[in-house]
Amino acid sequence: MARLLPDSPEELLQRAIETLRARVLPHAVDTPDHDSAVAALRALAIVQAELASDPAIVGRELAEIEALLGRGFDGDASAARRALAAAIRARQFPADGPMQVRLRDHLLKATANRLRLTNPKYMTRRKRRAESSY
Repeated sequence: MARLLPDSPEELLQRAIETLRARVLPHAVDTPDHDSAVAALRALAIVQAELASDPAIVGRELAEIEALLGRGFDGDASAARRALAAAIRARQFPADGPMQVRLRDHLLKATANRLRLTNPKYMTRRKRRAESSY
């Protein structure tokens, strides 16, 4: 008999995924709830991948954004991403030159890292990696 309380958040997440796969999805086929169940399963799989991912990736991303923007974010990667997006929208980066190349390289790496978590088959199936266009 399975324990009622899991030992870790990761184990709880794994149980939720297994339950959705084994008990909900088979009964949701050809029903309006099927797409919702698949979306929930995908969301849980993304959370699971993020929990298992290397925390140094976020640290490197944060350091790159801080270097691009010339200011610190006290470890808050979400705030750094929002600030970078705002700077891009405000066209604070020159249209060409080394800063544009650094920005493009950062965006390619960040996108590739995100795709590895949210859609790992995309990167492996196409043997893609983050590369600068320069």
